[in-house]
Amino acid sequence: MKIHDFSRSLKNLPGFQMSEISKRNSAGQYYVNTRLGVAKTKCDEDFQEFGTSSDIHQLLTAFIEVNAKGFRGVVVTALTGLHLNENYDPLNNFYDCNPRSIFEGGIWYALQENGIPCGKSDPLNVAKNVYQLNEDWAKGRRPQSAAIAAVEFLRIVVNAGKAKRARFIDYFFFRLWKYAESISSYQLAEIKQSESRQTLGNRLVEFTLRYPESGNLPQYLVSQLLAAVFRASTIQVAGGNESVFGTNTTSKKPADIWLEIEGDVTNLYEITVKPVSKKRLDDSLDALNSTGHIDCSVTFICRLATDVVELDVVEGSYSYKGKNFDFIDYQAFCCSICAILNDEEFSVVLKNIADFVQDMHISMRTKAGWNAFFETGI
Repeated sequence: MKIHDFSRSLKNLPGFQMSEISKRNSAGQYYVNTRLGVAKTKCDEDFQEFGTSSDIHQLLTAFIEVNAKGFRGVVVTALTGLHLNENYDPLNNFYDCNPRSIFEGGIWYALQENGIPCGKSDPLNVAKNVYQLNEDWAKGRRPQSAAIAAVEFLRIVVNAGKAKRARFIDYFFFRLWKYAESISSYQLAEIKQSESRQTLGNRLVEFTLRYPESGNLPQYLVSQLLAAVFRASTIQVAGGNESVFGTNTTSKKPADIWLEIEGDVTNLYEITVKPVSKKRLDDSLDALNSTGHIDCSVTFICRLATDVVELDVVEGSYSYKGKNFDFIDYQAFCCSICAILNDEEFSVVLKNIADFVQDMHISMRTKAGWNAFFETGI
């Protein structure tokens, strides 16, 4: 038996998991917290050797200042693994540090506490079951330039002497903190409610279509509009505050959004701005069956002109494997609800959408897009 196989089998023992893994994850959290704490005391003048034209500066820019969070997650996990075990080789055995456990059980908490944009499983989103971090792994990643930069930076760190390695790592955490600061301090344009309700409604829709944030923004807009409609009733809107990741089956949700009356689920809504395939309908059926909501009505809110071409939708409905699915147009739905809200309700919707876009997890590209739409009214 190989040493790492024996080590992995030890980790399956309950006592080992409860003690050693928890301690290691806590140590990883403490390490990242500490490095970010130091970063907050620094400024650009403290890293004069890393000017904007230096290789290190450009590499960090390439994988830190991008919408994809996974590459930042891979690097911070690798650096944490190096800190906890000086013999760890992230380039040739990335999984030897157990990246899922150390990130989700330790690093994630430190990043959240310090306002660093991150997802729950960033390393796994781009390097699941990947052992070697090299150009072959980087090929085809999106953006590929960020993946290559992450590999090159780790290669420099691993091959550096102790003093230089510490310097590179300090600069990485400084740039990570600086990027987070630039996001949190970004000023969003304020929407002028003096404009026509339909003008603003259409502009909101167009904004969410151009900057969907993996489907999060269209889903959130629909949930906020529904919440405004039912704000004074006993009907509750559920599911809208959760991020759109994976399928409904894996997230244990009957749909993207649903309505409840005293805990009983009534209407289910799937919100998408991508083509609806039969596979998507199968996923919906799986979610309905696994959550016990197969008898509830399901409505897809999508772009009718482009998203249902694979389906023979007749009068807004399509029957599939004995289940009727309804379809309505996303833009028409949103603008219709905007028309029936009063001024106060509409103001709440606008404020909540703006707050959502301001959140640190929303990309700078989307924030800039918001300003382009609502400063100039394009």
